Amino acid sequence: MKLIVVINNKGGVGKTTSAVNLASCFSSFGKKTLLVDLDPSASASVHLGFEKTKIQFPTLCDYLIERDRPLEYFVSRYSENYFVLPSEFLLAEYYQEIQAEEDVEFLIKREDIENNYDIVLFDCPPNTGSLALNALSIADFVLIPVQAQYSSVAGLNITLDVIDKVNRHFNKNLKILGFFATFYDRRIKVTERVVNILNERFGDKVLKSTIGVNSKLIEAFNEQETIYQYASSSKGAEDYKRLAIELLNKIN
Repeated sequence: MKLIVVINNKGGVGKTTSAVNLASCFSSFGKKTLLVDLDPSASASVHLGFEKTKIQFPTLCDYLIERDRPLEYFVSRYSENYFVLPSEFLLAEYYQEIQAEEDVEFLIKREDIENNYDIVLFDCPPNTGSLALNALSIADFVLIPVQAQYSSVAGLNITLDVIDKVNRHFNKNLKILGFFATFYDRRIKVTERVVNILNERFGDKVLKSTIGVNSKLIEAFNEQETIYQYASSSKGAEDYKRLAIELLNKIN
């Protein structure tokens, strides 16, 4: 079982879109995959149709209330090999209350996740708070999407600082699996310059696969479907499939 945290301190970089669609790719390759939504905005959950205002389903908030039940009880099957541990908007508030009242260090421990998944992906909030620290402290790898803009590269230091902190104090085995460019458009000069900066700074940790600008990815979110359900032959679907294959090769 490999635990991968998808994280970036900056919002709007394609983090949730990447987590949702990579999980879909891995599951389609026969990998039993769990997506854990640690973002209180619940974007990944909503993306997959787990929206509390429309249907009832167990979430991480329920797990916080019913700690006597195993974590697996709150996992929902999305498709044959695709499983989801959904979030909801009250997650951050609930977690803070539990931490204050019960002195709980982590919401999820590695041993809480049954060892019957091949890959576990964590979609983290766009910050370096306690939920992100929790995921990093139990994970094997960090995957960092970087929007192909100068501001995204400049903001990477915050994300890298928290990874270094976790490495030193909580999880010495945590490794950066890779950086990958999102909203990539080779017609725009700044896009190529940003990728060149990443390559100069991080070398072979920069993945060859990039995620291009693609309206189908936005439409898929609005339809609460993965890109493979909504537009399986689109450029966005091809980009994520290529990235998933590269990641599996690196993990293996």
